[in-house]
Amino acid sequence: MSATALDLRGVFTALVTPFTKDGAAVDTKSLEKLIDFQLGAGVQGFVACGSTGEAATLTPQEYVQVVRSVRERTKGVCACIAGISVSSTRLAIDTARAAEELGCDGILLAAPPYNKPSQAGLIEHVRAIADSVDLPLIAYNIPGRSGVGFTAATLGTLSKEKLIVGVKESSGSVDFMADTIRAVDPWCQVLSGEDSLVLAALAYGGTGVVSASANAMPKEFVELTTSFFDGRIEDARRAQLSMLPRIRSLFVESNPVPVKTVLALQGVIAEPTVRLPLVELAPASLKLVRSEFSL
Repeated sequence: MSATALDLRGVFTALVTPFTKDGAAVDTKSLEKLIDFQLGAGVQGFVACGSTGEAATLTPQEYVQVVRSVRERTKGVCACIAGISVSSTRLAIDTARAAEELGCDGILLAAPPYNKPSQAGLIEHVRAIADSVDLPLIAYNIPGRSGVGFTAATLGTLSKEKLIVGVKESSGSVDFMADTIRAVDPWCQVLSGEDSLVLAALAYGGTGVVSASANAMPKEFVELTTSFFDGRIEDARRAQLSMLPRIRSLFVESNPVPVKTVLALQGVIAEPTVRLPLVELAPASLKLVRSEFSL
């Protein structure tokens, strides 16, 4: 892995992947419009093909198409990080090499889903990928989707061995976030993966957020982090608290179904289409997000 620095301070939007109405193809025009919407709000970077990007439903060709589109739109402007959340270490290496060839700035690497490896297995998984590419790795702790999480001790080991440069912490536990920040080396940056806990992460010494909700609310998340870094803590507190009802509405059903619906209603993307096994929002959920976002 390269020692190249990757600045993870601020807001990194975990981009949705817009699809055509029938779900048969990626809607690249909507993707470009979404990226421009985010850049206009001042976000610091993007994660392409993460959980929010429905990466598990993309073909290998579509994965490359999406990452290339994001990289081309952001090159020289802000960071482009490719998400990898596959069960096979060999496939993860191949995917990481593709991301490197496309010019990405880093990789967001989830614990392999379904396999439920031990902590020793997680370390070797990360090591194998770090040995295969010259890109900074960010460990993605999301046990609710992966089935197994990185322990704080494991994240500490990965940082001390310089196998990772950052952590996206999505366990939902403030205690675990604090334990992670204590465990990793000081130069290893920890970002909130929980949109309702951004202020807590920053207060503990985190550097920012990888956010699904920022797809629909980029300015609000930029205001939150900017206020905190500028020392305007009360403004940051107000920003976080004011967003909570909208954030919670965006997770009333599985992400990214609600946020894609909001983006389509906002006119940022053409269609709210998700791919099976996800389905469109139920009427009650649609009513909730319409109400929270005044749409």
